[in-house]
This record gives sequence, C-alpha cells and structure tokens, in this order.
Amino acid sequence: MKVAVKKFKSGERYVFLLGKDGVPDFWVTHFVTQKLRMTKAATSIEQYLKDIKHLKRWEEMNDRDLLDEIYNGKVPDEEDVKALKEHCSYHAKAFKVKTASNVLDMGKFHLSKTQDKPTISKSQYISRIAHIAEFLHFIGKERVKYKPTAAELFDELDKMKTLLKSGNPKGKSKKVSLDKSGIADDVFEDFVEVAKPDSQYNPFKNPVVKFRNYLIVQVLYETGFRCAELLALRISDIGTDTDNPTLSVVRRHDSKDDPRLKEPTAKTLGRAVSITKELRDLLNTYIKVHRADTKVAKTHPFIFVSHKDKEGHYQSGQPIIQQTINDIFNSIKAVNLERFWAITPHSYRHYYNDQLSDRIDEERKAVKQEVKRLEQAGLHQEAKQYASENIITEQRELEIRAALNGHSSLESGRTYLKRTIRKRASAIRKKMHQRLKHKAGSIDDYI
Repeated sequence: MKVAVKKFKSGERYVFLLGKDGVPDFWVTHFVTQKLRMTKAATSIEQYLKDIKHLKRWEEMNDRDLLDEIYNGKVPDEEDVKALKEHCSYHAKAFKVKTASNVLDMGKFHLSKTQDKPTISKSQYISRIAHIAEFLHFIGKERVKYKPTAAELFDELDKMKTLLKSGNPKGKSKKVSLDKSGIADDVFEDFVEVAKPDSQYNPFKNPVVKFRNYLIVQVLYETGFRCAELLALRISDIGTDTDNPTLSVVRRHDSKDDPRLKEPTAKTLGRAVSITKELRDLLNTYIKVHRADTKVAKTHPFIFVSHKDKEGHYQSGQPIIQQTINDIFNSIKAVNLERFWAITPHSYRHYYNDQLSDRIDEERKAVKQEVKRLEQAGLHQEAKQYASENIITEQRELEIRAALNGHSSLESGRTYLKRTIRKRASAIRKKMHQRLKHKAGSIDDYI
C-alpha cells in the first residue's frame, strides 16, 4: 500500500491510500471524505493515512481485517488493543519484507536488525494511536449502523476507542532532542554572511542560484517566516508602498495556480511583515531579471523558482519545494559544521522572536525612563497616563507576537520566550562566575 496525493481541477489536493492494485481503499477514502476533508489540510490528512497504513500492516502481519470483524460482531478486545499499541510504538521502517520467502505469514515481517531502538517518539505514538482509534471508531460505526445489534456494537466501539487512547506513556519522551535554543546571535549573522553571493565561502557555483539562495536566507532572517510561508510567496505578496516595504503571508489553500502536489500552505494567520527596502529591491531584481529568464515561471505566480531542470540546464522555473530549502541550508552548514550545526530554516523564526524580545526590552526601558523624567518634573498625572498607554505588559507582548507571527492564540507566543529566558539565564550565570571568591586556577598553576 502507498499514500498518494492527487490534484483536482478545483485545486484541491486529495490524499488516497492505494492498495497493491493501485485502487484507493474504499473505507479509508470514505473516512477522509466524511471525517477529514472539510476540516483538515492535505498534509494533516496525509499523516492520518500513513498511520492507517501502519494499522493495515499490522492486519497483514496477523492475517486480520478489523473492519470485517467489527461488521461480523467482533470488536477488538483488550488483547488486540495491547498488541496493536505495541505495533504502533515502532517506526514503519522497522518492518521489512523478507525476500527469501513468498509465504504470507508472521515471518513475512521482522524487526530490522540494523536498528537498535526502532521506536517512535512519545508525541508521534500518541498521534498515531489517536488517528487509528478515530478511523476504527468512525468506520466501525458506519459499517454496523444498520444492523439490529448496532446499539450494542456502538457501546463496544466506544470502549475500544477508550482502551486505545488510554495508558499513553507518561513523562518525557525517551528521544532526547539536542537543545538548539542557545545559538548565539553572531552564529545566525555569520550564516547569512556566508550565504551572500559575494562571500568567498559561498558553496554554490551558479551565480543565479547563489543570488536566489541568498534571498531565501535573507527573507527568513528578516521575517521569521515558516518555510511553507516562504515557499507560498507570490509576486503580488510584495508590498507596493515605496516607503514601507512588506511581504504578505496569505492563506490560499487548494490553489489552482500551484503545480506542486504537496502545496505549501500557511499554518498561521495572514499578515503583512515589514522588510528592508534593500531586500524589496533585490527581490524585484530577481523576479525581473532571473525568474523572468525561465519559461515555466511565466505559468505561475510564485517568487522562488528552480533554475536547474532534469538535463542540468539552469532554466526550469518550477516553484521550489521544501527539500530545496533543506539542501540550501545543509550546503551552507557544511562550510563550517562545527559552528552552524544547529542552524535550520525554522531556527530563524526563533531568532526573529529573540530579536523582538530585545526590542521590547529596549522599549520598556525607554518608557520607564520617560515615566521617571515626568515624575521628577512633578507631572505625576501625566506620568501615570503615559505609563498606562505605553508600558508593554506581558499581555501586550503576547499580542505583539501574535500580530507579527500570525498566531491565532496568544499562548503560542510563549514558545518563543524560552530562548530569550535561557539567554538571560546564561548571562546571569556569567556574572555569578565573575563574582566567585574561589576560581579555578590555570593549568600552569598545577603542572
């Protein structure tokens, strides 16, 4: 089985789970149409189907068909749920077909010996179990709703869903992610410096590709956009105000104009973000000179395009994809891996918010100084009013972050405070070290 995405004439991306014969699975398609299609993005639906595919693999391994069993009155019991949960804790790639035998039995699949711990993270496990539980519960009810015993089977399906979603692992995930929140500001700056077309360390050969790649890095540096937001940028998203240049994030799901099957869509709300005049001018130059030099680019409105086709010529003009951005960053990181190892496209979103924190702190300091000046001048009422109108409280800070990042919830802004908090904690630790009465001596003192 495989997950496939098809683009309809309307622009909608529809995700299918195809069987070995290439035909979409009927009940999975029914689930997508009735339960997911109207409320979920294609990328989210694709993850649902990957998880359902994992369920189908378990059924094949155990010669089971849970939906047929449910139709015949046998709802998965506690033992089935336990076995399914164990299966869901493994990576899909942990199972592979033995080529030495054509017999379809339990021996067909086995854990890959090359993987010491082929388990997924806690969050992935919870998400996978939730998707499978939702599928079995919904389609199970669809299949039995006209049976005389429907009420009893509905109760059993409710219990099955509860069993599946209960007993999720507690505490932190076993998978430890490397902390990238403490990246120094000058590392971000140096990365942009290497990306500049005239840098002697720039790893790219073709001058047009150099220029495009630099603009991609510079846009992320100035705006804190998500990758999908950058990939979806259109020429019309460049603001026309001469004195106040902007780039706009616009939500355009299921676009007819986008030839990419995996359409990059904005996860956050639409917004206009200020950019420098220099970046605005460079973007327009890229569009008018380099982008216009490709024939395919004239068939779509997206800013950043490929400049290399399958034959190796720099003329493609197709909109770039996520992998292109990943490759750009990996190539620049390789210039100085020890220094740039933690830099990712998304890390510039954290950097953007860290810079925002610094500007907010500066504004708070300026407001306090002005309030103090007014009070010293005896203008107590004016000082009180000025403070009320201008002090940036935590609520106001979250509102500012929501506006600039496109968050629909103010709480989303708290995520980006972690790096700032750790940065300040590090600065405090350094001051503490400076005041230590007993400090470690140099090597020469002991050798």
